Amino acid sequence: MNAMTGLKAIYSKEILSYFRSPIAYFVIAVFLLGTGYFFTYNIFLTGVGTMDSTLQNMGILLLIIAPVLTMRIFSAEYNARTMELLMTLPIQTWQVVVGKYLGTVTIFLLMTLATCINLIPLYLYGTPQTLNILSGYIGFILLGMTCIAIGQFFSALTENQIVAALITIPVLLGFWFVGHLQQLQSSIMMRDLVAHLSFALHFADFIRGLLRSDGVIYFLAVIAAALTLNTSYLQLRR
Repeated sequence: MNAMTGLKAIYSKEILSYFRSPIAYFVIAVFLLGTGYFFTYNIFLTGVGTMDSTLQNMGILLLIIAPVLTMRIFSAEYNARTMELLMTLPIQTWQVVVGKYLGTVTIFLLMTLATCINLIPLYLYGTPQTLNILSGYIGFILLGMTCIAIGQFFSALTENQIVAALITIPVLLGFWFVGHLQQLQSSIMMRDLVAHLSFALHFADFIRGLLRSDGVIYFLAVIAAALTLNTSYLQLRR
């Protein structure tokens, strides 16, 4: 089985498993309802005609939603006793990891695309800054892909889906709020390091329309590190 065939098989299996899972529909519904509430509150109740606050709220909501979306990726395979079968197939471990990751990212992208319906009244009744919105959504997608990679890694570490989610949530919150530790650092180097590790500060740049390369590289580096750790761990189990 060549690389692309194996990858496609895992990807297709992951997509189908999500659409067969009631949890996936629940997560999608909660995410869209939460996003709709944030948009309604920020636009119609506060009268602010931008997506800045909505995107910021979406990012925080994502930290809770992503672990629920990823907790079943490998934990469900362990519980169903299908992980052993999956590991004996003539495919590479990285194909399993990447295939499952791309499947979950696809679901996330569909969720994100659905939120674009909020832009219709914004453009009908306001004068939003398109560049800021595009930049904010790029940052949101990178943030989501990063959260999914981290959540998938923790899902591979335990057979219990709830435990996987409960481990992932504080880790993601830690990455989000680590920027607040800047005030406690006396060293300039440590302040810069803490700021660089912060999901929130990088995401804030995207929301302001600043497509900085260091933010893109940082998110991609965390994704690569999480997927590499995921692959290495499963290779050891194999």
